[in-house]
Amino acid sequence: MNRVEDAVPDTGYVGRTGNETAVAEYLDYLRTVRKLSDNTVLSYGNDLKKLLDFLDAHSYSIFELPDSAARNFVKDLSEKSPALSRSSIDRTLCGVRNFYRYAFRLAYCPSNPFSGVGMGRKRIRLPQVLSKDEVRKIVELPWDDFQSLRDVTMFNLFYSTGCRLSEIIAMDETDIEWSEARILVTGKGAKDRYVFLTPQALSLLSNYVPRKRELQKRYGIDDADDVPALLVNLRGKRLSAGGVHSIFETYQIKLGMQKHFTPHVLRHSFATHLLDNDSGIRVVQELLGHSSLSTTQIYAHVSNERLRKVYLHSHPHGRKEK
Repeated sequence: MNRVEDAVPDTGYVGRTGNETAVAEYLDYLRTVRKLSDNTVLSYGNDLKKLLDFLDAHSYSIFELPDSAARNFVKDLSEKSPALSRSSIDRTLCGVRNFYRYAFRLAYCPSNPFSGVGMGRKRIRLPQVLSKDEVRKIVELPWDDFQSLRDVTMFNLFYSTGCRLSEIIAMDETDIEWSEARILVTGKGAKDRYVFLTPQALSLLSNYVPRKRELQKRYGIDDADDVPALLVNLRGKRLSAGGVHSIFETYQIKLGMQKHFTPHVLRHSFATHLLDNDSGIRVVQELLGHSSLSTTQIYAHVSNERLRKVYLHSHPHGRKEK
């Protein structure tokens, strides 16, 4: 790939191709230097495509964008049809601002034209959480064949480890340390961490793994990626993200659940239940694989809300008269 300074002349509109070259180099930097996941890089690419469309429409070179044009870009996003939500606009703005920080740091542009463009006030949205009784019904579901065993094992993995969906489907058999009841996972930014297995999750895995191997042998699975895969579909291939979501949707209907039931809801429940049981927030941060404590703070909000309800119910001056 050509260097950006070779592809972008000092003055004048470089055209769509020159702007795309600059973005392509940045995405390559995120992938190879920052080690961001493919999904994260794709998200940045989608945000920057909106910028490329704007630059192309107004004949701007990507490194010569005036501050006034940056404000017009945000205005264009807000007036798009169909309308973008405030959170979508803020996410796009964040991605574009990060691109220009990178460009300014490497002296590709004299300043960050988006540095003075404010974002909307962020509304804290508390994650939905299942109660401990609701989780118990899920992780103690009975099984009588490979499919039901695979499903209940997967639910236990999510709740036992608090892992992200991408981390769960990437797990291999060899990642399990049976004697230590833990699994080595690779999270965001290619960072490794250990997550732990409850006795129930470990027991289910010990039943599931030999049956998984038998299934793969029956289908003659010899693909290097699929043989060690921990969670597989009914043909022995590594389970996809879409396959996992489909399983969750099936069980939400089967169990008659009114709440959302997704991999992320189990992750939220894992974190909140730990905090409810007096686990320190730093411990939860490590288990979730958050690089910043501020990301974990959202779970403290959930727990604090429960504490408030207990306080109002229990304090003699907090109770409402009946």
